[in-house]
Amino acid sequence: MGYGLQDEDAHALAEPIQELLQDLKGAEDVRRSLEEVTRTAFRVDRLETVLSATGTVSEWRVGESLAEYHMASQHSCMFPWPSGRDLKNPGTSGGGVDLIGFDTSGEKAALALGEVKTSRQQLWPPSALTGRHGLEKQLEGLRNNDDRKTWAVRYIAMHAVGKDWHGIFTEAMVRFLDDPQDVQLFGTLVHIADSNELDLKTRAKNLSDGCPPATKIRLTAIYVSDQGLQIMAGDQVQWETPQ
Repeated sequence: MGYGLQDEDAHALAEPIQELLQDLKGAEDVRRSLEEVTRTAFRVDRLETVLSATGTVSEWRVGESLAEYHMASQHSCMFPWPSGRDLKNPGTSGGGVDLIGFDTSGEKAALALGEVKTSRQQLWPPSALTGRHGLEKQLEGLRNNDDRKTWAVRYIAMHAVGKDWHGIFTEAMVRFLDDPQDVQLFGTLVHIADSNELDLKTRAKNLSDGCPPATKIRLTAIYVSDQGLQIMAGDQVQWETPQ
């Protein structure tokens, strides 16, 4: 499925996208946990310096945040432990599956694994979709139970212990342990270009061939302008891919 975002749509999305980019929920959790030791203006100022440390953001991080927002708002997914929290340097990629969480649309939650590619290339499809390490190959690997799938499950399992979302994690893990193919896979292309059905048409057929019945794969292309991506990121995008 494809979505075209106009600049006015980008303005409407700017607040939730920036909340994800800056992990405002995580920052508020830290503030609450330190309330007892931050009762002086000096300490509060120092803590805010740490929590509000921002700068330019890589285009791929904006793309991932847009994909996360789309999956949450359109497919009832939740990502309670953002992978960005594990980055020692926000300008680098952590590797592995991009988005790891849960699809809560059914009676019981399921694991949701999302791969995202952002491209400015004026080709349909862009190499980020079809290349050796492109979106299609990544989804094929997850569909076929590659090591990245195992690492993703381990990642969310380690972070779930003691969290208030452990019950949802448990529901999803019961399904996964009974059938490791019982996962929801999401592939999102954020294409900074005009919309074109050629991006996903062949990819959908290729990925459906040999797909286990318990595995569901959803492909989405989101089309946005350079300006639109800048609007959503608060004019902080660091461009990395060529046009």
